[in-house]
Amino acid sequence: MIEYELNGPPSQQRTRIRLAASMKENRFPQAVLIEGLPGIGKKALAMELAKALSCTGALQRPCGVCFGCKMSSDPGAVENWVIPLESKEAKARKSSDVPEGSAAKTVEEFTQVYLKKIIENPYSIDYLSAASEISIDIIRSFTGRFSLKNETVRCVIIAEADRMNESASNALLKTLEEVPPNTYFILTTSSKEHLLQTIRSRCLSINLPPLSSKEVREKVNEMAGVSVSDDLLGLAQGSVGRALYYEPRAQELQDLALEFLISSLSGDYSSLFFSMDKEDLKDPSTANLFLEVLSFLIADVIRGISGVPLRLPETTPKFNEACATLPDLEAFTFALNTVQDTIYRIAGRRTSSIVSLQSLAIKLFDGFR
Repeated sequence: MIEYELNGPPSQQRTRIRLAASMKENRFPQAVLIEGLPGIGKKALAMELAKALSCTGALQRPCGVCFGCKMSSDPGAVENWVIPLESKEAKARKSSDVPEGSAAKTVEEFTQVYLKKIIENPYSIDYLSAASEISIDIIRSFTGRFSLKNETVRCVIIAEADRMNESASNALLKTLEEVPPNTYFILTTSSKEHLLQTIRSRCLSINLPPLSSKEVREKVNEMAGVSVSDDLLGLAQGSVGRALYYEPRAQELQDLALEFLISSLSGDYSSLFFSMDKEDLKDPSTANLFLEVLSFLIADVIRGISGVPLRLPETTPKFNEACATLPDLEAFTFALNTVQDTIYRIAGRRTSSIVSLQSLAIKLFDGFR
């Protein structure tokens, strides 16, 4: 009997053992939905599954050396992936339609760029732009290939499946209602509630747990060569992707978030506005990155008030020490909601980032001083 073994972090091994057992018993479903927090390795598991399903090894799968295994981790095998694209990328011509010698980039080339990033770092949470989505053109492009007879196993990984628009979702649903023979769909998502219920009902749902603190430290050190502080570990919440995302500016943003919170509470805005002017906060993405850290700090203060262990054990106590008297829980809850509202405003480009941050500082604890 063929043995299956899926490699991955020990904290997620129970999930992999169950999936490997279903392959061994020849009862692996043709549609699987892997859900979980961003950056915990959903795409890494999807690639392991695709490799095992496509493998032709006689005794052990995945063997890592057969054609199926190699194609499962080949950045050129774009036909095995559905990846969100920006509108101009999704509307690019197919390679078969581009005249010889043309310098125009094809939709396959755009997809290959993203696929290469995924293979290099399947934990990344910022490899796509906010405007990227899975359009009906993308879905039709890969479902059109199913009309061709296929004797070998075919695995399609749909990354960030929650980014499908309505038309694309309906088109995929028709395919999932009658999956072609020897074909498997592996969907990954951090927001399964954004998927059609009818799509979710046609997939085996797998909830992938976060990594342990030790695993996050080891993986980040392996991939980026940096040490993970206790605060960065708290920001990561068991996600390697989040740790790598925050790491380059984590300490800087935590210090600014601490100053922002203290100054907002005391009403001392002049030095705070000067500090914000020195930061690269005019860029909306950077401003919202800072606000995410600020939001996390406020939530951690609430955790402390509620008697729950802190996630930022290095930064949150500094705020408590700097403020002789703290507002009540209602004030911090209001502040947290105000920060979230500012994030939406900046993301929607309703006003400049600096003006939004200055306005936030003034009204953060307005009425609670």
